[in-house]
Amino acid sequence: MAGLFFALIAYGTTPGESNLPPGVAPFANASGMLNASPSPEWEVVMAVHPKCPCTVASVNELSRLLGKVGDNVRCRFLVFHPVDSTPDWMNGKISSRLARIPRSVIQADEGGEAAFELGMKTSGAVVVFDPHGKTRFHGGITVSRNHEGDNLGVRSISMLIQGKTPPLTTTPIYGCSL
Repeated sequence: MAGLFFALIAYGTTPGESNLPPGVAPFANASGMLNASPSPEWEVVMAVHPKCPCTVASVNELSRLLGKVGDNVRCRFLVFHPVDSTPDWMNGKISSRLARIPRSVIQADEGGEAAFELGMKTSGAVVVFDPHGKTRFHGGITVSRNHEGDNLGVRSISMLIQGKTPPLTTTPIYGCSL
């Protein structure tokens, strides 16, 4: 029993893979999927695997964060789906939660191509761009898999958006691989 307990703790606290995101928002890119334009708003982009139960906690944390920082933030959810899957593959608990988040865009991401362009390899990964398109944060917004509560990712993003210096600009990501 003790071995199983420690194996579960190790699994829950082992971060997923991640690469560095580009230094600025990809206003033009190979896939054509992330065609953003400069705006007076911050943009939070989250990679989402709709079948990953850990991502529910990340979506809930992001929703709480948005409630604290005001209206100058927009979100983009890159919802992973396998190449050649049917459109309904993305439907489910997470997708319905995403649809309720104001000022957000839900974007199908076939094979994770757009997420990979931003260095995201794990569901729940977040990249934050400031109003000038500069990458200011990348990482996760939970302390472990499927764990909600106070964490450095949410605090750092909140501080950035409020014009303060955050304690971190990158944090570990806990979720399923894309």
